Amino acid sequence: MKKIQLLGVLFTVSAAYAQSTSENYILSKTCLSGDCIKKTETVTYFDGLGRAKQIIEVKATATGKDLVTPITYDAYGRQTKDILPVPANSLNAAIHTGIINENTANSYYGVANAYAEKEIENSPLDKVLQQAHPGDAWKMGGGHTAQYKYQVNGSGEIKKFTTNTATNTVGTISNTVSSIPTVGFYNPGVLYKNTVTDEDGTPVIQFTNGRGQVLLIRRTDGTQNVDTYYVYNEYGQQVFVIPPKAVQQIEQNNNTVTQNILETLCYQYRYDGKGRQVEKRLPGRGDWESVVYDGADRPILSQDVNLKNKGQWLLSKYDRLNRIVYTGILSGGSRIDMQSQIGDQIINEETIVGGFTKNGQLVYYTNNFLQNFSTILTVNYYDFYPRDQKEPIPSKILDQFVITSSKSLNGGINTLTLPTATYVKNIEDDSWTKTYFYYDTKGRKIGERSWNHLGGYTKTESKLDFSGKPLETYTYHLKSLGSTIVTIKETLIYDGQNRLLKHYHQVNTQPEELLAENTYNDVGQLINKKTGNTTGTPLESIDYNYNIRGWLTRVNDLTNLNGKLFAYEIKYQNPFYSNVSAGKYNGNIAEMDWISADNGKLRRYNYQYDSLERLKNGIYSEPNTTVPQNNYYNETLSYDLNGNILNLKRNRFIENLGVELMDNLNYIYTGNRLNKVDDISGNYGGYPSFSGNPITYDSNGNMTSQIDKGMLQIDYNYLNLPNYIKFDQEYESHDGVTTHFVNTKYFYKADGTKLTKIHTYGSGRSNMETTDVTDYLNGFQYTNNELSFAPTSEGYFDFKKNTYIYQYKDLVGNIRLAYYKGTGGSPVVDRTTHFYPFGLEFGGELNTFNSITSDYSYSSQGQEKQRETGWSSYRWRNYDSALGRFFNVDPLSEKYSTWSPYAFSGNRVVDARELEGLEPLEINKTTRNLIIVNQGYVGNPLKGATQAQNHAKTNKDGGIDYDGIGVINNLNSAKNQVGVFASSSGKETKADILSSITAFRKQSPNGKLIMVGHSMGADNLVELANENPNIKIDLLFTLDIADDPTKGFDDDKIPSNVKTAINYYNKNDGFMGMGIGGEDIEAKDPSKTKILNVPVNASHTQIDNKYKYNAYNAVVKELNKPDKKKD
Repeated sequence: MKKIQLLGVLFTVSAAYAQSTSENYILSKTCLSGDCIKKTETVTYFDGLGRAKQIIEVKATATGKDLVTPITYDAYGRQTKDILPVPANSLNAAIHTGIINENTANSYYGVANAYAEKEIENSPLDKVLQQAHPGDAWKMGGGHTAQYKYQVNGSGEIKKFTTNTATNTVGTISNTVSSIPTVGFYNPGVLYKNTVTDEDGTPVIQFTNGRGQVLLIRRTDGTQNVDTYYVYNEYGQQVFVIPPKAVQQIEQNNNTVTQNILETLCYQYRYDGKGRQVEKRLPGRGDWESVVYDGADRPILSQDVNLKNKGQWLLSKYDRLNRIVYTGILSGGSRIDMQSQIGDQIINEETIVGGFTKNGQLVYYTNNFLQNFSTILTVNYYDFYPRDQKEPIPSKILDQFVITSSKSLNGGINTLTLPTATYVKNIEDDSWTKTYFYYDTKGRKIGERSWNHLGGYTKTESKLDFSGKPLETYTYHLKSLGSTIVTIKETLIYDGQNRLLKHYHQVNTQPEELLAENTYNDVGQLINKKTGNTTGTPLESIDYNYNIRGWLTRVNDLTNLNGKLFAYEIKYQNPFYSNVSAGKYNGNIAEMDWISADNGKLRRYNYQYDSLERLKNGIYSEPNTTVPQNNYYNETLSYDLNGNILNLKRNRFIENLGVELMDNLNYIYTGNRLNKVDDISGNYGGYPSFSGNPITYDSNGNMTSQIDKGMLQIDYNYLNLPNYIKFDQEYESHDGVTTHFVNTKYFYKADGTKLTKIHTYGSGRSNMETTDVTDYLNGFQYTNNELSFAPTSEGYFDFKKNTYIYQYKDLVGNIRLAYYKGTGGSPVVDRTTHFYPFGLEFGGELNTFNSITSDYSYSSQGQEKQRETGWSSYRWRNYDSALGRFFNVDPLSEKYSTWSPYAFSGNRVVDARELEGLEPLEINKTTRNLIIVNQGYVGNPLKGATQAQNHAKTNKDGGIDYDGIGVINNLNSAKNQVGVFASSSGKETKADILSSITAFRKQSPNGKLIMVGHSMGADNLVELANENPNIKIDLLFTLDIADDPTKGFDDDKIPSNVKTAINYYNKNDGFMGMGIGGEDIEAKDPSKTKILNVPVNASHTQIDNKYKYNAYNAVVKELNKPDKKKD
């Protein structure tokens, strides 16, 4: 997109613009079309002191009005109010003289305080003491503001864990070994103590030392402290994280830290002489995990406990630009053996013509180091397309020129630095999936062709507009050679601000379907969506309502469905049954009502929480019945300090009998591992056993048997994904002689993508062997070799019925109701599902009895329900809604060390959605500030997983990279949200970061935005800042920006939407002689952006480790800085 900035300072402008000529202003224009007729424009007007006084988004609303935000200051020049934007008839970018304070906003929103407000201490430090939000419920002085205290520690207030660190040395290889011989207390007044109390009066206390290192995060569950300690050794390295349950056991053990407590409940870390983390031990895992580095400080080998037990390592090899070129499995010795073998060699592989062959695949790279690895898993190609490509590179895709590696075509624009292909092996055999990527002359991906392991393919082609939005997308799918091609065409139409208006969908030669037609209000919120309109009246016209904070409050009208199929309402601070659940002012949900047209019964859940925001009670009622508060489907829980469920009670309704206690489950643990479950209800229901049999685990903390649910054996692949489950039932084989156990087998690609599920069981009177096969191919799902369905944005298309199925989903993605167009054109309900808070369906299982699409078994949070196990299958873990927990260690457990690595959504299940079995995404965050950390490039992460994977920097199970600047994650708190991302050479990371910022701004329009990046991660952030001038960035901290000189781009210019930019760079000019890094930065407008360049002596790959605390402390300083003005 083209960006244009015009600076107006008391001069006459062209008639093409109508800025007020008597005012100082900056006009920012982003062209959304090549002729710039379609564009976004923002004008910022300034007063005589250079302070912003009005921001105008020109004709930004759906009705063509301006969106105007006035900015005011107190007597000391501080911006204490952040006023909500108001729509006004457009003045063609001229200043709106009548909108100078909050009065217009108050009138428009119908409240006395249409603004967020800060109370600032009367000192030169200008620290924020109190933060109020828009709306009468959150007004200043109303008792529901966020409170901030800045203190120092008192006597006996915080434990001091003193470490004793030895060095274990074998030859030239060493690592630290730390212990905690003594536990005392810090002297008073030596630590910073900052307290954030949310709108419900719940405090979070953070203690930090003079280096900015977090030592303790303290919460309370209402009766006791819930503490998480962070312990550093004598060298300032974090060596222990001690979660709340471990702290409790240490206190019960007379403040003595035992080895058993460390191994079962704590996070432990060891480092080598270069300060690199080389070993770690996570709670729930049976031994130490290891990493081996090459001379460029890149992780070459990684090993979890299961791999260690097999004498295997996950191998990652790089090219000279630090990109992962292929991965595999290597047999080898201990970490010390392997590190000694590699030494300080820099292990680079390069593309060659001949290559080498492994696992049936010709690999066009050298294999100069660690040559004898047994299995190759993935191969990534960059810059050039591999020679065994199955088809020629198209010259055009949808009339868009396609670039190649040739510099003689397309004006010299080529694929240099871009990923061109990815080959991924099946884990269980030597079949491969080969995916090729095609780009237009702007380097945007416009095509992708993926050849699957069956010999078929899925090809996608997109026609992009000037700004990169897809206008048309074609998907061509062929399961295998000889099968029938499926063609899907999607057409998308946008308004002048690039908001999606219409989404059309067509399957083969079927009539084109208008999936969705969207309508927005003047502040950009979706207020109506019409679905299922082919030629006439839509199937459903869905209305959306929000409160003044932008939180969703209602979908359709509960009191008058008016022919609609479903409605629900969410209450936060204003529950109807206020005697049952207290109002929640911090964004949590107090009450939810819903109704469906198939039975017309109004249903309600009231929610009660402890002080850690964990759900304690979901209390069910039916308000319009004779006995409304009937408790038919109550769910009640208690927890230990780590959030492991200790007891779960669950009711159910039985016709003619009434309410019954279905489950009364007691959970028995060792550490965080669930040893057994005792159901003392005496009733068979949600949890199907009373016997309390032992649950077993492997060394990685994966459950290997659960006899209570009939699972005798569960095996896993190297990604900790289940590939074989043996059940306690038997079937007769076809030979009529032998019997076998019922079993389910799963097959995956090496990147964790599920390919096939085979369930073998007995059926009929003879209990004869029967096999059901499910294939998963790029979203197309097959049942016993017949194409069943493919997803759409509003549900799915059923190929057996040639029918679009639409879905109503709730706030966390539970599929509440599905419907389709009947023969008369009216909507028909296909299925309705009701859920307990933790995701179990009423009745204890998913019911598809009357559905026309019984093969479709997606349910809780939109995940596939495994009927044999009752699990909901997320990408990386499986969840049991009957027990309310996972049975695998969270790959991101280090980010959420305050709770159990087996916990589901942090036990915040009604407003937090689990993200791919990795981490919960809170729908309504009360975060004030957002901190984005973007790590250096180690290979493109999986699509949609830029915050979930950075393979080479961690182990292979999909964890986030917390090395180097990842230490900033320790600042994650109720006030400050940290997102750690994996950089990418395409647009994936920037798109995901932009999405995070957009969501953040909806709930915190004027909070601080801080971004920190290393290498290509820094380059991603600089590009994002330039491409999105409307995003105001308070601090951009970069470490050795990897701006690729071969592309001719110059991404070291910092735009004026960045207030402060700090850049640490390698003064020796670049990485490994490639010209990567070694750059200083400059401001496009020095009057608007403060620049600090710091040249340092540090290699490109180590600068983020060496100067991570410089970045950390800069972030802390910015967070503590008052926000005097936004300009």
